[in-house]
Amino acid sequence: MKKMLWHIVLLLVLSFSAAASGLAEENSALDSYSSDQPIEIASDRLEGNDQAGNAKFSGNVVAKQGDVTIYAEELSILYQSGSRDIEKIIALNGVRIVQGERTATGNKAIFFNQQGKVVLSGNPKVHQGQDFVQGDEITVFLNEERSVVTGKDGGRVNAVFHPQGDNR
Repeated sequence: MKKMLWHIVLLLVLSFSAAASGLAEENSALDSYSSDQPIEIASDRLEGNDQAGNAKFSGNVVAKQGDVTIYAEELSILYQSGSRDIEKIIALNGVRIVQGERTATGNKAIFFNQQGKVVLSGNPKVHQGQDFVQGDEITVFLNEERSVVTGKDGGRVNAVFHPQGDNR
């Protein structure tokens, strides 16, 4: 169960990273992911409720696998009714997802398992080095390798991308 949970969370992280940097490399971070790596989750408190189908880590949550770390004040896992399949994962308050130079931040991140999408909100920003994208909501569609950044009520989307490659 832990490996499946972390696999989903890791997909969230790596998807944000790819969306932020506009990567279309052949050897993306997803290609190097291994679910065999040990998982470490630390928090001030863990509450599990099998009847309600959820688990909640709270207080200074730090989840690590390999070179990926997720920080949040709360991380909740909601299971589908009557099964141990994950319906969604919600990270709240001070969400920061880090892999090397790549970082996604916001006040809330929700992974919708069935739809294969992640929604980052609450002043979301994704950046790698000096490149970044931000808006009111960032949605990443994991199975489609695409993302949508939206502004709210006429708000604007902001992005800065620095050219890479040979300087001419």
